[in-house]
Amino acid sequence: MVTLTSNSPSINFSSNPIITDSNGTFTTVLNVTPRTISTLVTITALTSVNGELISTSVTTTVSCPSLEAVNAAQNIAEMRAAIEDPQLGLDLTAYNNLTDAQKNQVANTVLMNRPPSGYPTVASVQIALNNAIDSIVDPNNVFVRAGSVGGNGSRANPFGTIQEGITAVNIGGTVHILEGTYPITTQINVNKSDITLLGENDPLLLLEADLIPILITASGVTIDDLTITSDIPYAKEFIQVGANNVSLLNNTIYGPSQVLPMSNWVVNRAVVSQVGISNILLEGNTFYSLRTGMYINPNTTGAINNNVVYNTKGGFLVDRAFTTFLGNSWGIPPNEFDIVLLAGTTMGPPYNNIPALKAANNNATISDQR
Repeated sequence: MVTLTSNSPSINFSSNPIITDSNGTFTTVLNVTPRTISTLVTITALTSVNGELISTSVTTTVSCPSLEAVNAAQNIAEMRAAIEDPQLGLDLTAYNNLTDAQKNQVANTVLMNRPPSGYPTVASVQIALNNAIDSIVDPNNVFVRAGSVGGNGSRANPFGTIQEGITAVNIGGTVHILEGTYPITTQINVNKSDITLLGENDPLLLLEADLIPILITASGVTIDDLTITSDIPYAKEFIQVGANNVSLLNNTIYGPSQVLPMSNWVVNRAVVSQVGISNILLEGNTFYSLRTGMYINPNTTGAINNNVVYNTKGGFLVDRAFTTFLGNSWGIPPNEFDIVLLAGTTMGPPYNNIPALKAANNNATISDQR
């Protein structure tokens, strides 16, 4: 019987110890842990013959074929095949979202940046892959980071302002607004249809001038996961919606503290829709410490669902509009009124049943001024 040992934890044996045949010969399979780099190992066989311990050792090099393929790749096609091999174990989530041309670009970058001695670990390949993806300039996914200078819109080298991102992004693309504080002293005009402004890692937009910071003039725009406030109260709305099919999702908009009573507060508002806007969607937003959460101008249609509004004089002011309300809730300090139906607003649907409207919105306080 022979017992095998190795000086490397990356090595194990299919059979150990091993029963030899009558001639003392034996076989086993050497298993190498996946993603092991090229490693020199010593394997020792130990047995006892007539009470005497006998051993012999052999030194050899073992490696993971998948990692070796990365280091052996000579062209883009070979590198792509190597990094896309499931046995290598890379996280390819971001890579798989790339176009074929972009995957070629990434593979070429990983190839060109390969150290002379090769990538030593799978983790080092992952880092190289991530860096290559981050360096891509993709007009469908443009990146912005507060304070960045001379950027090209890639994640690794982002633009410094949101307006630059809007200018550069394709119709239907996404402007990724990364962490940081964005002082706003000139209006951001969202004038490209079907784009998304997406906050990542809690960016803060800070209004520092007496103006409407965000004006939406193109249809199909989505603003998602931004936090917006101001240095002092301004008699302006933070977002003015001037186009159809706009979605405001998961945003937090609040004003600086003002001294009571609310009737003396500066008329600052989270959102105002222009007259006749259709199919607006507000969902998952939080508005607080404002004179008004949203002023809904005449003939605006759409849905206002699952938002949280508190510490306002009026959460939602409906001025002859037709938006529906569902699942909205009200924090503390409470609003003076949660929903206000102003004079001239229809007595018919969707405001013909005030008890139902109240019940559908967590016992909303409703001021019916019709």
